[in-house]
Amino acid sequence: MKRCLYPLVFSLVVIPAKARIKDYNVIIEPQWYDLEQNDPQKEKLFGGKWMLVGTITFEKKAKDPISLRELYLRWNGENLARLNASLYKRKPGKPFLAIEENLLCDGTWNATNQTLTLPFGQKQSLGPVNKFYLVLTVPKTLEQKLKRGNFCIEKNCLPHQFRLSARDRTLSLAVNKTPTPYPAVRS
Repeated sequence: MKRCLYPLVFSLVVIPAKARIKDYNVIIEPQWYDLEQNDPQKEKLFGGKWMLVGTITFEKKAKDPISLRELYLRWNGENLARLNASLYKRKPGKPFLAIEENLLCDGTWNATNQTLTLPFGQKQSLGPVNKFYLVLTVPKTLEQKLKRGNFCIEKNCLPHQFRLSARDRTLSLAVNKTPTPYPAVRS
């Protein structure tokens, strides 16, 4: 009788000895800021208000290389038929501007699963602090629905170290905030 031996394959994520789970953190900051300052012409052009709804910050104290390819956000609230979203990053030392130069990606909405996928064109290497800005196009018919719900980051899409550090927390972005003053957008 012949025996067929299959190699045992497994993956192991090694966290450097000096690095600890508390060295990794994901910070969610809800905002509600109209980037176009209620400009009716721009609202018509974009199909609604262009709203900064929050920031997602990845902090890491460890020096190990980590990258992020995409983010998944699950909507918790009244079903949304469609949603237009974009993810931006800020150039170091400059205020946040929702311009093409800072655009990481446009999101893809899945109405069946109520999920927003934000696939980066290329993987983003995460440094000590990386701040991403979620911008939604919000038609008048969608604004109140959004204010009654929240997005949760799907932890299984995060790099292992961040997934472990967030295991006991819900990474929720509630969009029911009151308007944010403009200076908060600059930080």
